[in-house]
Amino acid sequence: MGVLDLTGSGAKPLGADDPRQIGGIPLAGRLGSGGMGRVYLGVHEGRYVAVKQVLPSIAGEDQDFVRRFGHELDNLAKLPAEATAPLIASDRDARPPWLATAYVPGLTLSEALALHKGPLPAETVWLLLREAAQGLVPVHALGMVHRDLKPSNVMMTAEGATVIDFGVARATEQSRLTMSGMVVGTPAYMAPEQATTQRDLTGAADVFALGSVIAYAACGSPPFGEESGPAVLYRIVHEKPALEAVRSLDPALAEVVIACLDKDTGARPTASELVRIATEHGPFTAPLWPDSIRGNLAEKAAFAAHVQKIELPPPVSVETLRLGQKARPKRERRRRTRVFFAVVPVVVAVGGATLAFQLLPYTFGADDHAAGGPSATASAPASPGVASSVASPSGSASPEKSPTGREKDKDEEKGGEADEGEGGSDDASVPAQGADDAGGGSQDGSGGSGTSGGSSTSGGSTTSGGSTASGGSSSGGTAPSGNNRYRNGGNGKCLVDAHNGYPTTGDCDGSGSVWGIRAVSGGSFQLVHESGRTCLSAGAGGILLLSCNEDASRRWRAGSGSTLVSVGTGGCLGADNGRLVAGMCSGAASQRWTTL
Repeated sequence: MGVLDLTGSGAKPLGADDPRQIGGIPLAGRLGSGGMGRVYLGVHEGRYVAVKQVLPSIAGEDQDFVRRFGHELDNLAKLPAEATAPLIASDRDARPPWLATAYVPGLTLSEALALHKGPLPAETVWLLLREAAQGLVPVHALGMVHRDLKPSNVMMTAEGATVIDFGVARATEQSRLTMSGMVVGTPAYMAPEQATTQRDLTGAADVFALGSVIAYAACGSPPFGEESGPAVLYRIVHEKPALEAVRSLDPALAEVVIACLDKDTGARPTASELVRIATEHGPFTAPLWPDSIRGNLAEKAAFAAHVQKIELPPPVSVETLRLGQKARPKRERRRRTRVFFAVVPVVVAVGGATLAFQLLPYTFGADDHAAGGPSATASAPASPGVASSVASPSGSASPEKSPTGREKDKDEEKGGEADEGEGGSDDASVPAQGADDAGGGSQDGSGGSGTSGGSSTSGGSTTSGGSTASGGSSSGGTAPSGNNRYRNGGNGKCLVDAHNGYPTTGDCDGSGSVWGIRAVSGGSFQLVHESGRTCLSAGAGGILLLSCNEDASRRWRAGSGSTLVSVGTGGCLGADNGRLVAGMCSGAASQRWTTL
């Protein structure tokens, strides 16, 4: 893939943790990020778009978030194109949800003041007032309120200015702030009725915010201060704005701002009235903006006029992964220690009554394997009054699921030339068994104890099938190996990367469906996507694809009943209506994964 020229776009190159596409829209760079989400530059149907994706942690914090987000998308879709950057595409059901609007090749008002190195000239501020108020007119006509009008939401372009983030900021901020009883918006630009948490807001709240934005453009700071705490909210509700600098610039402009900042909502002018007043201070002819920002805006306009094609890298095939593993020097392969997994069943009893059937993991290296495996017994730490003993697992081996090439691997070990990457699998590791396989420990989800699985022996090592302790916890499954596809027992689909950093279930024969196993400390392993760059992760943000490290969120272990258990959360990986979750291990079919 060629390097995309982002000159003039305002975007930065994608980072290692950024998706390469969202909802089928290929991404070129990152336009911005914040506490609620990230904004990417993408290409959709031959035009540049701004793709805004809410952070998974935000989308998951509020049960009503998706409903509210969908409502805001409906409102955004109603707006005419002249009001704001039009909505191009969206997916309210995605996890997390996202939307794409037309890319605005311009500068935010904050960026413009930084380039100009101070407040803007009076004629520029009058033009800004007309353009911003003009964008609010159709919004208020529909009974909608922006609620978060501020300098970063006013975009200046070579052709004028537009207000962005209608409803989007409202949806994300509302999800986060109302949970703690806070108000929605940016404190320095709130109206008094917002600061006092009044719910029935009207367009007058946006007019108040616009007055603060115009004061910022004229003097470089908001009229009630820039703090984000209660002090600025108190001044907004009880004190007069500081507008001396605006009066010095243009007394008539100061009078308009004072009217916008009236505490009484009924005394404020409407957006339509502001358009009329500002137009009277024209005409506004080219060039529209000061020389200090005109060059930057021209560069952005030139970038937007030439839409580049984004070529996504092809998915890495299993054969490529295997060739990469074969390419390691033989000397390195000899030095690497093979890791095998065995699960030792332990019965804990008190006074002859069995309390639980627990499966303890045991790991051993190549030397142990050559010597015939681990010792015959494994004991748990003793507690006063508690006796522990080793019990033999029930069930039988599942010969049809034994990995291929095992005898070959034994011969290679004797010769010292074994390659754990050959054929895409490690020695003596058994793929996870499916729900219908004899070797898999099935669960009925009743909350009681499950049935123990089978065992298989190879090369002197014994691997026992799983069993589930009371309460539905999963442990003691057989660790998978090599490169596999993982089919879900609930929907019959496979674990895949949807090419946006958020894995899901999909076509087992499609791209992004192959996962490798990388053993890490403590007998756990990582599920490495076929790209080789990211690992399956379970954490506060949900199930994600993140850079591979040995953090607990990136580590998994094989549970009983063909489950995959997160070391970080203790939950079992499951598919819930296509969405991946790491919830309480229940033994449900949606938590069973069969290797293909």
